[in-house]
Amino acid sequence: MSPAAFVSSALLAALLLVTGPARAGSEAEMRHGSWRECLSRNFRIQAALTDPDPAADAAFRACRAAEEAYLAALARSPLLDDDDVARARPRLAGRIRAWLVSSRG
Repeated sequence: MSPAAFVSSALLAALLLVTGPARAGSEAEMRHGSWRECLSRNFRIQAALTDPDPAADAAFRACRAAEEAYLAALARSPLLDDDDVARARPRLAGRIRAWLVSSRG
């Protein structure tokens, strides 16, 4: 595994660690839930009108503010900083996109 791939994998693992077992009511947990709900709701609406890929694109555009709020909450974690979040953002978005398309949100 290349060093860059290792770092990227480590950052994603850190993001999942921070968001997975987060205590109930934490800001990051709340923001993550809001983002997923926004994506799911918008994806279902768009998927009724078009194919899954364009529906996912539209959901991401509609929920950009919720995504930014979630990523900002993650960056305030003592385990991550803005650079960590920026590097992990594409992989995190890819995982959420796969979840949307495969489960239909």
